[in-house]
Amino acid sequence: MPPTQRELLRLFTPLALSGIFFPLARPIINAALARSENAELALAAFAIAMSVTMPVISPLFGLRQVSTALSSDKDMLRRIRNLTLVLGTLSTVLLLFLSVPQIYVFTVVQIMGIPSEVAKIGAPIFLVFALTPLLSVGRGYYQGILVHYKKAGAIGAGALLYVLGIGATLLLGDLFFNIESGLLAAIASLVGQAFYVLVVALPAIQIIRSQMTERSESIPDKNRTNRYLLFFFVPLAISTVLNSLAEPALQAGMARSSDPTLSLAAYAIAASLGWLARTPLWNAQQLVISHAKDQQGYIATRTFILRLGVISVTLVALLGAPYISDFIFTSLMGVTGDVKVLAISGFRWMLPGIFLQTLRSLYHGVLIRQNLTRQIQNASMVKIPALVLALFLGVGYGQTEGIYIAIWSSMVAETAEVYWLYRATNRIQWIDR
Repeated sequence: MPPTQRELLRLFTPLALSGIFFPLARPIINAALARSENAELALAAFAIAMSVTMPVISPLFGLRQVSTALSSDKDMLRRIRNLTLVLGTLSTVLLLFLSVPQIYVFTVVQIMGIPSEVAKIGAPIFLVFALTPLLSVGRGYYQGILVHYKKAGAIGAGALLYVLGIGATLLLGDLFFNIESGLLAAIASLVGQAFYVLVVALPAIQIIRSQMTERSESIPDKNRTNRYLLFFFVPLAISTVLNSLAEPALQAGMARSSDPTLSLAAYAIAASLGWLARTPLWNAQQLVISHAKDQQGYIATRTFILRLGVISVTLVALLGAPYISDFIFTSLMGVTGDVKVLAISGFRWMLPGIFLQTLRSLYHGVLIRQNLTRQIQNASMVKIPALVLALFLGVGYGQTEGIYIAIWSSMVAETAEVYWLYRATNRIQWIDR
């Protein structure tokens, strides 16, 4: 029997809460940075440090989908756990190497073309980000188990505690410690992630002990190898690496536009709200993975996801409306002047990308469930050249604000990616896997 819309909503609700609370931290952090001394530099430095971190930790994001799809028994879970620990450790070591101040400054100034005053502030921020990979993979590992067993309630609670932990750390740091605002924000993010992992780990461990069998018939013996697991994961890792390269590419494009610091700061503000809308839709792919096992399940989840996308775009459009946007960007986030005007305008241009994320999550979930992860990798390999070409043309034109070049280029690239995913999904021969 295909899942009902009510069942899908029940499972999606904690994922949606996680998708709201988790990215909500970014606007909170940006609000704190916007109220600091040298706000433009702080906003730009934090955004740059994060964008350089993402290509390194992005391969780890695919582990959450692996855990969701394959954590049927303890035998497979042990293999997933070992892969998780190895990749998390390697990412940490690489980030620590890149966080050496001279190497970091060379990367962002010489390679990306970021202004040196921004890079100088970003170096210690990046060092703190280097400590996050194991927390990130731990959260995804346990979250996948909870979704697989349809007990996702702790995910929403963990995301709420993540936001509260960040807010409390920012407040206490500002009151009692003299720490540069960007560095304090990075420390707050680390504290929040530690809380999140703790909340999702406890119920997941209970599931492992009480509900998970040693071996399940749902996974054939031929798939119980580290080689199979690696080939399932690698296309997801390549896809996330390629997608994460989009942010540094966008930053580099804006850095070569007129008034780069203004565009970088405004983009950081607009993107933080844009991702607040996108992340619940990104989390929805776990819902698709758990239910799109056959054509009936696919049709049911497709109906749910498309409705969700329309509702999301409508609600987010309200945030960009006159007066409402002034309240959000000025009263709540503390952004003023040219940064505010440019951020609001950029945010409005991001609306089409929200529906593209809806389609992307739907097709990703289906292809992962059907063990066609190579198609996800191929779609990303289409996206990146499209992005680079669009950025090259936009920067070459030279008469447009950098934030608009970045947003329009992103939409061109995502449209190319989603079209490839759509064609791959349409070619599926539906069988129960």
